[in-house]
Amino acid sequence: MRRISLFIVINAISLYIISYLMSSVYISSLGSLIMLTIIFGCLNLIVKPVIQFFSLPITFLTLGLFSLVINGIVLYLAFSIVPGVHLNGFLNSIWAAILLSIANAIFYNILD
Repeated sequence: MRRISLFIVINAISLYIISYLMSSVYISSLGSLIMLTIIFGCLNLIVKPVIQFFSLPITFLTLGLFSLVINGIVLYLAFSIVPGVHLNGFLNSIWAAILLSIANAIFYNILD
């Protein structure tokens, strides 16, 4: 339970920071932020492994760089599901996924 709550808090803080860093990311309220974090976590658990499995040859050929695109796809899906949040364009979702990974790594090292 502690790990799940830590995941929600760290992802929420990271997504909030990314919404300030990138003008193409908009989060309207705290409720939308929490809902986005939960949906993003669920998509990471369910959808992301399926996409990784089917894109394994492409990921292998690009030496793992296609995983950035997969993270962008999952983030774009989360933003398209949750009302009150907006992400402009797929390329911006890849940049947001990169920033989210960096922010999460920093926060996990500090808090965990």
